Amino acid sequence: MIRRLFFLAIFFVVCCDLYSQIATSSHYSRFGLGELYVQGNPIYNSLSNATSAINNPKTINPGNPASYSSFTSKSFLLSTGGWHQTTKMENNTSEQIVNNNGFSHFIMGFPISEKVGFSAGIIPFSSIGYNINTSLNESINVQSANYSGDGGISKIYFGSAYKLSDELSIGLNASYLFGSLNRRKELVYQDGTFFNSRSNNKISLKGYIYELGVMFKKLLNDNEEYAIGLSAYNNTSVSANKTELLESFRYVGVTELVKDTFVNTSQYGQIFLPRSINVGVSYMKDKKWLLLANYNIQYWSNYKIFDEEGDLENSQTFSSGIEYTPDYNSFTDYYKTINYRLGISYKMYPLKFNDYQLEEKSLSFGFGLPYKKSATKYDIYCVLGTRGTTNKNLIEENFFRIGLAISYYDTWFRKLKYD
Repeated sequence: MIRRLFFLAIFFVVCCDLYSQIATSSHYSRFGLGELYVQGNPIYNSLSNATSAINNPKTINPGNPASYSSFTSKSFLLSTGGWHQTTKMENNTSEQIVNNNGFSHFIMGFPISEKVGFSAGIIPFSSIGYNINTSLNESINVQSANYSGDGGISKIYFGSAYKLSDELSIGLNASYLFGSLNRRKELVYQDGTFFNSRSNNKISLKGYIYELGVMFKKLLNDNEEYAIGLSAYNNTSVSANKTELLESFRYVGVTELVKDTFVNTSQYGQIFLPRSINVGVSYMKDKKWLLLANYNIQYWSNYKIFDEEGDLENSQTFSSGIEYTPDYNSFTDYYKTINYRLGISYKMYPLKFNDYQLEEKSLSFGFGLPYKKSATKYDIYCVLGTRGTTNKNLIEENFFRIGLAISYYDTWFRKLKYD
């Protein structure tokens, strides 16, 4: 077990290094808090993250903290992973292909008692990564306007669940958000007699959010079970610090020479995060078939940053998934123990341009591969999706994402029969 934990720790360090790089290249990440991540276990990406009603005792589901009460006695769960995404971005005049890598999660869970479960971990919350270069002709002077940004927000959570009865559980996640978002603008003149100008805007935030979860599950008979899950967090304000630097400069050879600093300010304030609601249902039959459906809404129209309106729309996500396991307990045929997964998703982002609200459609699939000689499991997922449109002078993004999650499940204090 120690060797496996050491391997997972090394994998976690590598993934953190990947996340320290730019985890997105989407021009749409320029707005709001950037590109938001689904706040669940990425092994469910192949099920389109329809996680609100999943309560598998051998996996951790941060998407609904009430699920932690399903952990079996003396069990210990650990999971981490990473991903790679290739995106083709195009508009009416040009196209570009970009590649990004990222850290997906590092989470653990275990029961505290027969009715209480606990989980903790770190999950990316959002990221910014864009680089836009434009050339403009203004009279006899040619100028270029450059926009770039990077950074991200991470979430460390601690959660617990309590089983009120065999059918009903409640749970709570307390999460700490931290990170910074950097946005830069630069105006460069080709005429050396003009001074160039640039601005650097950095927002650092830190604060707590709390998410409540409820789950109800019911056995229809010995072979059928359904569950209903609900999770939500209310309106929350987190502390933030905004620094802004505006200056003029010129190039002397390849060296930048700053001429004047017009603005150099630091301001403390609040970022208002609006409430979010997730609701889902699941149906399991014969421990072979798992059917899922999920709906999420977040009221981004109420988003504020330093008491200024965010000019965003409410976001909505509809997702569903199906998992098939021919025989999870087979000892003779390995392929029957594999989880085969498929999912579809439709999402409306909080961004709106020219009366068009940004939307995304995706198809996902993947496999859960148990490793019989240990308690380790490998989950591979792929997502094919399209976001945006080339109409209305916007950008369309077609992406392919592949990810790997490594999960470990074992029982504490188990006495071995053989040494």
